[in-house]
Amino acid sequence: KAIEAIKKEDYSTLTELSNHTIHDASIFQEDDPLTLAVVVYALAKIIHRSIETNKPRPEVLPALEKALKSLENDDDNEYRAIMKNLLQEIGQYDSQLKLYIQEVIQQSRIKKASKLHEHGISIARTAELLGLSQWELQNYIGKTMVEVPHDGPRETERLKKAREILE
Repeated sequence: KAIEAIKKEDYSTLTELSNHTIHDASIFQEDDPLTLAVVVYALAKIIHRSIETNKPRPEVLPALEKALKSLENDDDNEYRAIMKNLLQEIGQYDSQLKLYIQEVIQQSRIKKASKLHEHGISIARTAELLGLSQWELQNYIGKTMVEVPHDGPRETERLKKAREILE
């Protein structure tokens, strides 16, 4: 999907893919999803900026296609080497790569913290565990819809029962 989005210069799809990958990185806490999230996030930023400024961007499609082939061939070492080279190329092209890496890691930590809070751990404790401020966590949780399981009867059923009792 990322390769097609790059071909179409669709930075919004790349951003969405990066968000999904950040989610995976926060769950599995492995290097490969985190590296992929950084690459996709950086490419989304670069493509967005290149569209706005007509600035050329690095040619990354051949490397991404080669990375895909290495994954299809179960060659994890080649995949990691390609991704490492891509990060270096992006870093040479865009001096903000370090900021992108920090942003992806921070987003990953916030999403992980949100999941911990969803499972009943307080915001204060979750923020402390993952080295976040409570404000950062509350800001994210406030923007996401955390579905709370509903164990009891719905409001209309409770009101109906109350009417029956009062009659």
